Amino acid sequence: MIEKEKLFNNEDLEIYLKYKLNINLVVLSFFLFLHCFFGFVTYIIFALLLCYIIFDNLKNSITYLVFYYPFCLIAISINAILFGVLLGAFLIKYIIKTYIIEKSKPDFVLLLLIGVFLVYCLLPFGPYSMNTFARIICFVGLFLALSIAIKKPEDVRFKFNIKMLGLAILVASLFSLTVYFSPFLADYLSKQPGRFKALFEEPNILAMFCEVISAILVYYILSDKGGKVEIALFVLLTAVGLLTLSKTFLILMLIECIAILFYALHKNWRKTLIVVAVLAVVAAIFGLIFHSFLEKYFERFLDGHTSFSSFADFLNAITTGRYTLWDAYSTRLTNEPLILFFGAGIGTGPLKTLDMHGHEQWLGAHNLFISMVYELGLVGSIMFVGILAYMITKLCKKTKAQINKAICVPIIVCFMLFFVEDIIFYMNVI
Repeated sequence: MIEKEKLFNNEDLEIYLKYKLNINLVVLSFFLFLHCFFGFVTYIIFALLLCYIIFDNLKNSITYLVFYYPFCLIAISINAILFGVLLGAFLIKYIIKTYIIEKSKPDFVLLLLIGVFLVYCLLPFGPYSMNTFARIICFVGLFLALSIAIKKPEDVRFKFNIKMLGLAILVASLFSLTVYFSPFLADYLSKQPGRFKALFEEPNILAMFCEVISAILVYYILSDKGGKVEIALFVLLTAVGLLTLSKTFLILMLIECIAILFYALHKNWRKTLIVVAVLAVVAAIFGLIFHSFLEKYFERFLDGHTSFSSFADFLNAITTGRYTLWDAYSTRLTNEPLILFFGAGIGTGPLKTLDMHGHEQWLGAHNLFISMVYELGLVGSIMFVGILAYMITKLCKKTKAQINKAICVPIIVCFMLFFVEDIIFYMNVI
């Protein structure tokens, strides 16, 4: 008869408990790979993640959700709902542990501010649609994420989870290659020759993730808080981002690389010059072998233009038609003061505009700041920014974070990114 002590001191169980996060992520990755071929695996993954979230600690639960996100866009119609259920399960667990078991008090001022903002979003300034619901869910999700970071910064493990998200994108990029011999995945991912998008619906979304994550990694590198893992992850994400053929990514990556170059020259200029020389040779060889790839980048930068009839034409060429969109949205805002101050409503669809070739199109502003003012108005935008500022200030006080000059890199990158990309547009579900 097996003794109880031997049963409960099982070595295999002890090894699992010690390395459970790594083991669970490997198991999850295996099923995510199968998911690229078989649709029913969706429900196995959902059940697996639900168990992980319920029975593991808060720290690991956050990591599971972060790691899974780049994969949940396969069969997004069902996976988005299941991911929402997983987030709900995590939230219930967090509330029970924080406010019932630990008897922690919520920030009533913050709850009031968020409540007023959400009521403002629901005011009948514009039409209601599924986009309204999607945006409100995203707003609430952002506020909850920051609230958890304020309440339990040690559980968020920001640096660790940023690396896990980067790793997940790399794994998802590899798994997406199965689209060429998987009928199931091919049904959900349209193959766009020349522009890589991993498991995301749009190449620009993948580029945005790579840009933000790499900028944060640069911050850690310049702050002497990063090591070989951060550098390797930065290099790999750069490679993935370049495959998206995003002009924005290339420009922002140059800024990040220049920041790293000045840092490296300051640390050891001799070694840095040698490394730069080697990289230049490698880049030259790459350019000779894959010259067609470089030609595609060049064509995207000029968009077929060799001459420009006006400065606006030039701006349209280098921004891929974004200048026309900004002008159309700005004209609508200046012509209608009510929309400028109170917004057209977060359920409002994109404007009908003309592209730089004179063709009609329905597109978002491709500028987060313009989109925010267009949908929320100046009043709603000020409320939203005020809530974020309040939460970030509390987070800095709680963590006693020491800000250094390296923080300028992610700030500049994010500002420039949001100036030419529109997160609100990518929230559209209809």
